[in-house]
Amino acid sequence: MNRLNWLFTATSLAVVLVTIERFSPTVSVLLPPHDFLRLHEVVQMSVLILLTVIIPALQLWELSGGAPKLWAFVAFVIGAYFYATGNGVHEQASFAYYTYCPVGPHNLCDGLFFNTYYAGNIGFFVGALIMTVTLLLVERSRPREAFGGGALAILVVNAVIYSLTVLAYAGFDLVLVGLVYSLVAALVSIGLFVSVRRRWREHPFITYSTIVYVLGTVASAVVRLV
Repeated sequence: MNRLNWLFTATSLAVVLVTIERFSPTVSVLLPPHDFLRLHEVVQMSVLILLTVIIPALQLWELSGGAPKLWAFVAFVIGAYFYATGNGVHEQASFAYYTYCPVGPHNLCDGLFFNTYYAGNIGFFVGALIMTVTLLLVERSRPREAFGGGALAILVVNAVIYSLTVLAYAGFDLVLVGLVYSLVAALVSIGLFVSVRRRWREHPFITYSTIVYVLGTVASAVVRLV
């Protein structure tokens, strides 16, 4: 299996771990002192989300041949910053909101809700979009050896797995921030895929992203409309 498919597989494993952890006993473990966070938020922010930054960073290294251009490096760092900051805002506010907020209107709790579902998620998805678009553009400018049938099969399986994560964010969240993200990412991916359609096997990350975001967005739209 080639290195890019190993990274696609690592992405699939990471998002599966994120999902499993959200339904694990860590969500019930309050940490000292003063019950300041649950173990869930600590694991998400310090381990799992870190993995979802390291893997795209390795993809950038692979797609650029180990020598990313300055614009790509800076853009990726900007994306990673907003992605991680948004996640931190979301996790902290989500903990406080769902642990301590009473039912009914309350200004502090309304602010925590906004930070959880809007401020945090917007930062998170803006960062994710910047990182993804950076990787897409890097591959667009630097085709690689064409993927054969076996490599494509692994790519498609991993893309379908990741599209389920897109569905979880875009189709089932209380707000539409995730759906807007997936729609924009799908449109960008489709546009780039069309531009390389005659040599699409030489652009596996563009192909992978197109499958991920088209499947995830269409499924999310169906869920929202049903």
